[in-house]
Amino acid sequence: MITWEGASSPINYPAIQTSKYALYRRRSTAPNSLSIWTHNLRGIQWQNRFIPNGCTAQPSPALKVAAGHRMFEIYDVAAAHDSMIVGGQDPDVGLVGHLTGGGHSPISGTYGLAADNVLELEVATPSGDIKTVNQCINSDLFFAIRGGGGSTIGVILSATLKTHPIPSMSWSHFDIIQNSPTREPFWQAMAYYHSQLPHLVKSGLMGYYNISSISPFDHSTPLILGAGVWILNTSLSDFNAIVNPVLDHIQANYPVNITRSARYELSFYDWWKVYSPPGAVATESQLGSRLMDEKALSLPLNTIVSNLAAAYPDLVLIFNLVSGPGMWDAKPAGGMGSMTPAWRKTMVEIIVPVIWPAHNATARAHQTDLLTHKYMEALRQWAPDTGTYLNEADVNEPDLPGAYWGKENYATLVEIKRKWDPEGVFWCGPCVLGEEWNVQGDGRLCRV
Repeated sequence: MITWEGASSPINYPAIQTSKYALYRRRSTAPNSLSIWTHNLRGIQWQNRFIPNGCTAQPSPALKVAAGHRMFEIYDVAAAHDSMIVGGQDPDVGLVGHLTGGGHSPISGTYGLAADNVLELEVATPSGDIKTVNQCINSDLFFAIRGGGGSTIGVILSATLKTHPIPSMSWSHFDIIQNSPTREPFWQAMAYYHSQLPHLVKSGLMGYYNISSISPFDHSTPLILGAGVWILNTSLSDFNAIVNPVLDHIQANYPVNITRSARYELSFYDWWKVYSPPGAVATESQLGSRLMDEKALSLPLNTIVSNLAAAYPDLVLIFNLVSGPGMWDAKPAGGMGSMTPAWRKTMVEIIVPVIWPAHNATARAHQTDLLTHKYMEALRQWAPDTGTYLNEADVNEPDLPGAYWGKENYATLVEIKRKWDPEGVFWCGPCVLGEEWNVQGDGRLCRV
């Protein structure tokens, strides 16, 4: 903890590194804390032949990015060199919070998670030393930071990231709209669609889709699945041959209406600039997520119907198709990071959001209870052997170490945390060893 000696008795406060992407997770904001504002750490350097310090690896193109940058700034510099990095979909996502949680991406099904593409870091440790961190130097920190979560073990000053040539893409927008008096036939169509995801994802399909009422706050309106999906470096004819049979089957066998369009784009970056506006912030909401594997999506269709309906919060279900062969078979420098191993068998991430009126503590308690014990419990029962995405996880997850990191990774993270931060300078509740401290009524942190 940081100790303020000016008080009548020493008071302990947590130190946290601020990052937009950690706001959902209570990692970058806390009352009575010392917030380390890294937004003004600026600078992006293109390197044609980067070799991590102390290593004998083959040189490769890379970007060295200071901690204060957001995705749109990094993407723009990379594009000037006909390259991309594995980063967030939202242009305002911050670098550090994204990669420390693992970091899924609109291209991660092909190129792996953001954490898989980190080559080197500069880190200020709790002792005040600045360390070079990579697969050859301070390799334990390299493991911990790539997926272990922010506000845990030090302040990241910069990250050097692997780059990739800008891919082309074929993509489609489609809507599947309920066309029946009751919701049951629509959920049956959704069950079939999800049963086909293993085939689609293995074929390279990535993207995002939601299920909601056409008017999300009017539950009498029909349900709709709205999707934007793509496959990189694939012709439009090959793309349509993969996607259209699934949509054709749904249209022919279920009472739904489907609208669709598809096109080819020479540059994924140019497409991203048009179709990726900043996301909303500062809403009264909480998220939970679950990673769904092939086993979960191969259950009988009636079981999938029940599971989808049980997890639906009468607002929206969010689905991220951000996995694929490139993630499953990733061979990152320094080995796998500390994110949950469940990523390596994930087909789709399902996110459940809940909302409540501003400044309404009763409604907040009710909605967060529903999130943890109803909607997320339905997903945990559906996919009991997986986990959650750290940056979009329920802060009240009952099996926090197992779901966030996996039990084996968590045990290693605890050892590294005790080695590098024995006094607990960095703390947050849903962090490694967060359970060892308790926030008192007056804002002090005390060891449990």
